[in-house]
Amino acid sequence: MDGPKTSQEIADLAGLKERYVREWLGAMAMGRIVDFNGDQETYHIPEHRIPALKPKSGKNAMTLYAKGVPMLSSVYKDIAECFKKDGPGGMAYSKYSDFHGFMAVLSSRWFDNYLIQDFVPGIPTLKEKLDSGIQVLDVGCGEGGASHLFAQNYPNSQIYGLDFQQHCITKATELAANKGLENIHFVCQEASGMDPTWDSKFDYIFMHEILHDSAYPDKLLDETYRVMKADGILSIIDTGAHSKLEDNLNLSPTIGIAYVCSMMNCVPVSLNFEGGMGLGAVWGKERAVEMLSDHGFDCKVSKSPGAKFCHFLCKKKAK
Repeated sequence: MDGPKTSQEIADLAGLKERYVREWLGAMAMGRIVDFNGDQETYHIPEHRIPALKPKSGKNAMTLYAKGVPMLSSVYKDIAECFKKDGPGGMAYSKYSDFHGFMAVLSSRWFDNYLIQDFVPGIPTLKEKLDSGIQVLDVGCGEGGASHLFAQNYPNSQIYGLDFQQHCITKATELAANKGLENIHFVCQEASGMDPTWDSKFDYIFMHEILHDSAYPDKLLDETYRVMKADGILSIIDTGAHSKLEDNLNLSPTIGIAYVCSMMNCVPVSLNFEGGMGLGAVWGKERAVEMLSDHGFDCKVSKSPGAKFCHFLCKKKAK
């Protein structure tokens, strides 16, 4: 759309009703997303805002976050029931409309822009090991975004993607076949009970925003310890928050968004399982370090490239 347009012109271009478009434009103007010229009664988006509004524009595509609003809103009444003392303990992933598809698109922004370019080279010796050929496990792989990139860029390595949702594994396997990837293997299995033949199998294990969602993170970490080689490396990407609310109050507003998403998804999907811990997205790095230590890992915490997340770089404790 070239140049400022009236609400009617915008409605005509989009094939929509002008009255609804005009009300929506009012909201966009109040949010300073769209600029409004009162004399001409026209609307336009300044050039400098356009990159952030394109779904696949790269590192700062806010429209992707906006797509999460209707998805989370669709379960509002179900979540309200979970609050009640006599209500359900939690809620199944299946209640959400294409949650994993949404997360695949959202996570791909970071994967596509940082995983291979900055993240892997920032871990000492990892790139060299991947180039030469090692065993990699992507825990909670979803539709395989990270797994595919590992397999594409490091053909000498064998990549395993693990997820407990069969539809995610099916989609990930189909995408891998379409890409012609032969060094990738997807397994539908609970991460808290991995293949018993995997003892000391993996050189590198990767978890992206999965640990805090797990119903049984303690069992997951025990299993991770079991399947990781003695000199292996574990990377956990998780929310860059503190464990105490008072320590988060002056951080980025995105932490506030994390609390909302946690209330609407992370906590209820964890508590849906009997005995689920319900850590939540804002369980915090202090508690994470403590839990990792309790389950046999030493870790170094740093900011992950290009995102407001923490990278917990872990190795097995010396015995």
